[in-house]
Amino acid sequence: MAEDDSGLGERRLTADFAAWFGYTRFPPARFFREALIVLDANVLLDLYRITPRARRHVLEAFTSIADRLWVPHQAALEFSRNRKKVVTDRTSSFKQTRQTLRLAEANAIDAIQSAVGELREQRERNGTTRAWDIVAAGLDLASLRARLKGVMDPALSELQTLMDEYDLRPEDMQSVDTLLREIDDLLKGHIGPPYPPAELRTLVEQAHSFRFPNKIPPGFLDVDRKGTPLKAAGDFLLWCQTIDKAILMPGGDRLLILVTKETKGDWWELDDKKRPRAPLPELIQELRDSTGADLLLLSLNDFMKGVREHLSFRVPDQTLDELREVSEDIETLLPDAFRSPSAEPNLLSLTPYEFERLIQYLLIQLGYEVDTQALPFVADLFLLDRRGAETRTVIAEVKRLRGTVGADVVLQLRGALDVTGAEFALLITTGSFTAAAREAAQDAPIELIDGATLVQMLRQVGIRAIF
Repeated sequence: MAEDDSGLGERRLTADFAAWFGYTRFPPARFFREALIVLDANVLLDLYRITPRARRHVLEAFTSIADRLWVPHQAALEFSRNRKKVVTDRTSSFKQTRQTLRLAEANAIDAIQSAVGELREQRERNGTTRAWDIVAAGLDLASLRARLKGVMDPALSELQTLMDEYDLRPEDMQSVDTLLREIDDLLKGHIGPPYPPAELRTLVEQAHSFRFPNKIPPGFLDVDRKGTPLKAAGDFLLWCQTIDKAILMPGGDRLLILVTKETKGDWWELDDKKRPRAPLPELIQELRDSTGADLLLLSLNDFMKGVREHLSFRVPDQTLDELREVSEDIETLLPDAFRSPSAEPNLLSLTPYEFERLIQYLLIQLGYEVDTQALPFVADLFLLDRRGAETRTVIAEVKRLRGTVGADVVLQLRGALDVTGAEFALLITTGSFTAAAREAAQDAPIELIDGATLVQMLRQVGIRAIF
């Protein structure tokens, strides 16, 4: 049926498609003074990740605007499901780090002995008769143990200090969780209702049959990341509940701040360095078309900056620094299958997305820094290696597969080195490398890491896996 175009003359691009021509129609100060503040589950969960000092500043800020806080039912549900897990994961990460630090001394000795063994083999191949005393060189096992004994004690001491700063324990989550009581009091009467089962089913089916295949935000990137259709639709359900709430807001200028930890491309427009730049126009326009409300999408760190700037609330720089760091908490990179210390998942069971995040976690644990300021499109990861005397730029390519990686991939990586100006490259796979691939990498600054080597590297950081 043809659309009735009798009113088309009144439509304007800058009005009916305004989200594509400007982020918001109102200054940030008005949002902070007047807007409904919607909290995502990940924001509430971050209260369990930060130190008591920073947590106090956030809770005091929330309390000062408590009458404008609101939590969608989906966010409250996800918070309730994951609260204990956040504390357990943090405690587990401390244990894994302690294990890594304690093993570092033994691993260093093994690495030195292996390198010395290669040197001795080289001496034999050269047929030298010149004597070389490994004991006099201080490279025998006893000397190495004496020289490295206690070398990690300062690091272990710093880890203990970090553990002492963290006041929540898994055993506290059931009966004496004072933080839960405080959050519960703060949000009393400010949590949205659930959907009836029939409506919930309809929305989940709509997400998977129409919105996600057509890349309509939010949540379409969760299809391969979460185990069930219902869980994969979590972001969409939160969005629907937010729209429902905005419809009920009083007339006039409707302003809404959504505070979330999400940084994916199904919420944000990302710049060429994969950093959030602005909410996706589709989100802004859908909220305006459905409710007449304007959206400000913020991380918790940016929200607290705004509270300080526009509401004159005291927020120390140290708290902002901590909130920024927790938003980049590497434990969030670790796929769920690896969070139990006794787990030994098959790497091939991971989605490509999960596998790439696991490799990112591994490399950070090994001392690399992920440089999100210079992430190229020609490689999976751009890294900084500061472990030596000078910083080295490194790119990494990740391949989750059962078979072999050929020379073509190595040659492409050599080209990526030229394009990015990186000094070194890592090619990491669950498979193996053909002889031609190894030959192509031989004279290039490229390290090839096959499945067997990868499993060994994961064990160095306390992760068990098979492939």
